[in-house]
Amino acid sequence: MGPNGALADVDPDQIEKNPNNPRRFFNEERLDLLRTSIQEVGVLVPVILYQKPGGTDRYVLMDGERRWRCAKDLALPTLPANVIDVPSPLENLLRMFNIHNVREDWPLISVASSLQEVISLSNETGEKRLSELTGLTRATVRRAKRLLSIPSAELELVREEAHLDRSKQVHREDLYLEIEQAESVLRSGLPEISQEFTRDQVIRQFAAKAEAGSLRAVTDFRDVGKLVQAVDTQLVDRPAVVEAARRLVTDVNVSPKTIFEDVAASAYRQHTLHRKAELLWTDLEELEAAGRPLSEDLGAQLSALRDVIDRLLRAQ
Repeated sequence: MGPNGALADVDPDQIEKNPNNPRRFFNEERLDLLRTSIQEVGVLVPVILYQKPGGTDRYVLMDGERRWRCAKDLALPTLPANVIDVPSPLENLLRMFNIHNVREDWPLISVASSLQEVISLSNETGEKRLSELTGLTRATVRRAKRLLSIPSAELELVREEAHLDRSKQVHREDLYLEIEQAESVLRSGLPEISQEFTRDQVIRQFAAKAEAGSLRAVTDFRDVGKLVQAVDTQLVDRPAVVEAARRLVTDVNVSPKTIFEDVAASAYRQHTLHRKAELLWTDLEELEAAGRPLSEDLGAQLSALRDVIDRLLRAQ
């Protein structure tokens, strides 16, 4: 074996994966493509290793886990490697972040799990400092911390599916980010619900909607905020919204969109029409004050609008 920093050929069986690799999940279809490429042209880019402490002939990966996995699968006798000095635990983790930072996006659950270790090792919790240490954007740090706030049992469901193609995942990171936001809005806007159900219960019930196929899209949970806002703007009576929210939590077969449409959508539409009517009133008064005649097209539109308004008023 050559000195640190030198290129060498290493038996893949002497190499161990890095437990601090932020990229913890690997898509099987992409690994198949890489295996095919390696069979055809070999491993063109050396992996980066450091010697495992203790004077052994074992090595730990810093970069190249996909290449190493494929080499083992293909039973390659050696793997080209660049051996570097042994890093400290924090240096190891931060270097792993920065090595992989320019690569394709990792699943957010990978980032979140490793960020949790950075926080533990560095005692840093601020978004700005964590961003500087890891090379992640502050927005990514914020999203990762939000993901880490959900119950551990839910995080495990995300981890179990992280290697699958996105279309086959039920417990996706974006689902739980939408759920986390919806639960937060529900809890702060309707204390009655937070007194009746725990945070973990609401998150589990909301996730069960995805499992039951009750959602059109994960963004359906944004209607929870609109439902709560209907109380704040006094568009819908509070008891009606509280009862709707209670049904939303207890019935996994009901989507947030359905609840919103049933309880608040009509009130929102009428509120919007009220604002438009005020603007139209103002525009027509200005037109009248200017003393200008109506165009034929506008006159026809206003006449048709008057007929609709008359029908609505007669129906009252």
